[in-house]
Amino acid sequence: MISLAMGSVKVLLLLVAAAGITAVSRGLPARVRVAVWCTALAGSLLIPLVEPILPPLGIPVPVNLPTATSASPAETAAGSDPSSFAANRTPVRRQAVPHPESSMTHQYSSHLGDALWILWIAGVTVLAARLCVGIWFMRRAVRNARTITEYHWIRDLRHLRCTVKCRRPVRLVMSDVVEIPATVGLWRPTIIVPAIAKTWPSERREAVLLHELIHVARMDWSWRLVARAARTVYWFNPLMWWAVRRLDLEQELACDQEVVALGTRPSSYACHLLGIARAAVRQPIPAVCVLEMARKSHLEERIMTILENRHHRRIGLATLGPAVILVAAMVPAIAAMAPADSPNNPELKQVLTEINAAEARMEPHLKQIEELEIEIDERALAAIEEQMQPYLERIEEIEVNLEPMHEYMEEIERKMENFEIHVEPGNLAEIEHQIHEQLEAVHRQMEQVHMDMEPFHEQIEEIHRQMEPLHEQIEQLHIAMGPMHEQMDVIHREMEPFHEEMELLGQRLENALNAEVAGRLRQRLGAFTDHDAPFSESAAKILDGANINVSDDRVHISAPQSETLHILSDLLGPHRIGTQQNFDNAVQSAAAEISNLEIRAD
Repeated sequence: MISLAMGSVKVLLLLVAAAGITAVSRGLPARVRVAVWCTALAGSLLIPLVEPILPPLGIPVPVNLPTATSASPAETAAGSDPSSFAANRTPVRRQAVPHPESSMTHQYSSHLGDALWILWIAGVTVLAARLCVGIWFMRRAVRNARTITEYHWIRDLRHLRCTVKCRRPVRLVMSDVVEIPATVGLWRPTIIVPAIAKTWPSERREAVLLHELIHVARMDWSWRLVARAARTVYWFNPLMWWAVRRLDLEQELACDQEVVALGTRPSSYACHLLGIARAAVRQPIPAVCVLEMARKSHLEERIMTILENRHHRRIGLATLGPAVILVAAMVPAIAAMAPADSPNNPELKQVLTEINAAEARMEPHLKQIEELEIEIDERALAAIEEQMQPYLERIEEIEVNLEPMHEYMEEIERKMENFEIHVEPGNLAEIEHQIHEQLEAVHRQMEQVHMDMEPFHEQIEEIHRQMEPLHEQIEQLHIAMGPMHEQMDVIHREMEPFHEEMELLGQRLENALNAEVAGRLRQRLGAFTDHDAPFSESAAKILDGANINVSDDRVHISAPQSETLHILSDLLGPHRIGTQQNFDNAVQSAAAEISNLEIRAD
C-alpha cells in the first residue's frame, strides 16, 4: 500500500506539471494540449513499470514512512557487542521481547492496509467493468448497424480521407441506437452516424465526416482508452478524473480547429454542432469511451472557441515536439524520485547523538590509559628470553624423544583395556598361578617403559631448576608493574558504567538501523511483494554480514552485494507479486542501494 501511495504522489506531480504546461499553452492550438495530456496520462501508467529499473534520484524531502520510522522492537532483531563504534564491526544479534502496544499497533496497521487494498481493488474492478461494458455495447451497436452504401456518403468519405491524409481503412455505418456521430475502434476504426443523418444536408454530412476522420487520423480513440486505463488504476485521485475530462474536451477542440482550418466556415460549423446536439434527446447508454462529436457538455465552450476564430491553422510535429519531449522527460525523472538520506528516523539521530556524547565523556579516561608510563626494561626482558631459548629447545628435543615411548605406553594401555586372561583347566592354585603370571608380564612391560622414561623426566626437571632464576627475574618485572595494573583496574572500574551505557546504545542503534533498512526495502520492493513480506528479517540478515561504520552524524553500511541479493531473493521471493522480471529488477536495484548505504542523521 505504501508503494501505491508513493506512486500516486509521483503521478500527482506529473499531472500537476501537465496542468501547468497546458495552462501556459492556452494561447496555442488545442492539439498541443492534447499531446501534453496524452503523454502525461500514458506516463502515469509507465511510472510503476520503469521505477524498479531506474537508479534512485535522491530528493531532499522528508518522507515519514511508517515502516521506516515507527518499526517496533518486535519487528527488529536487536543487540550487539558495542565496545567500539568507531571501527568496522560485525553485529551480533539478540532476540528482542515483543511489546504488547507495538504488536497491537502493527496488527491495526496490517488490517488497515488490507482494507485499503480491498477498497482499491474494488474501485479498479468497478471501473474496469464499466469500461468493458461500454466497449461491448459499442461493438454490439456496430455489429447491428447498417453499413452505409449510398454513393454520396462513400464519395465524401473517400474525398475527405485524402484531405486529412488518413491512410487507415474506415468503416461507415448507421445505427438506430446512436444519436450523436461517434468514432470507435482500434484496429479497424468505424464511424457511426445516427439514423437522422439521412436527412442531413451535404454541408453537415461533410463536416461530420471531416471531424470524425480527423479523430481516426490522430488515433484519438486509442489515446482515450489509455486515459480510461489510467483513471481505472488511479481512480481515487480527483486530478486524474479532471485530466481525463480535459483530454476529452481538448481532443474535440483540436478536431474543431482542424475542421475550420480545412475550409469550413466557423459559423456554419457551429450551427452544425448545435443542431446535432439539439437532435440528441437522450444520452448514449451506457457512457462509453467513444469519440462523440456534439455532446452537450462543454458545447458552449467549443462553439465560443470556433466563433472567436483563433488557431484555425494546421500545425505539424515541429510544434508538438517540444511539449511532448518536455512531459516525456518528466516521466523517468519523477519515477526515479526517492527520498534522500534525511532525518526520517529520529531514533537513529538520537542514538548517534548519545553515542557521541558518551564517547566524549569517555575521552578523559582513555587519555589516562595512554598517559600511563609502562616502565619495562626491554633489554633485560630480551636478555631473559635469549637465555631461556636453549632450555626451551632442549625441552622440545626431549619431548620429541619421548614420543615413541608415549606411543608404546598408549598401546599397552589399549591392550590392558582389551586384556583377556587365558586359563588352562586345573585346580584353584594352578588357576591363580596362571592369572598371576599373565598380570605380572603386563606389569613388567609398563614398569620397563617407566624406567626408560625416567632419565628424560630427570633431564626436564633439571632444566626447570636451571630456569628458576629466569622465572624469578620475570616475576620481579611483574611486581614492578603492579602499581600500573592497579591504576588500570581503577580506570576500568570507572569506565564500567560507560561500557553498560554503550551496550544499551548499541542495542538501540541496531534497532534503528534495522528499522531504517527495512523501511528502505519496503519502499523499494513493497509494490512487488505482498503485505506479509519479511522486510525486518531481511534487514537483520543483511546487517548481520555487513560492516557498520559510525562517524559523528552518519552511518555507513557496507555489505557484499551478491550476498544481499541472495538474501532478498531468498526471503522475499516467496512473497512476490507481479512478473518475475519486474521483481528481479527491483531486487537488484534494492541490493545495489543497500550494499553501499550511507545514512545521515543530521
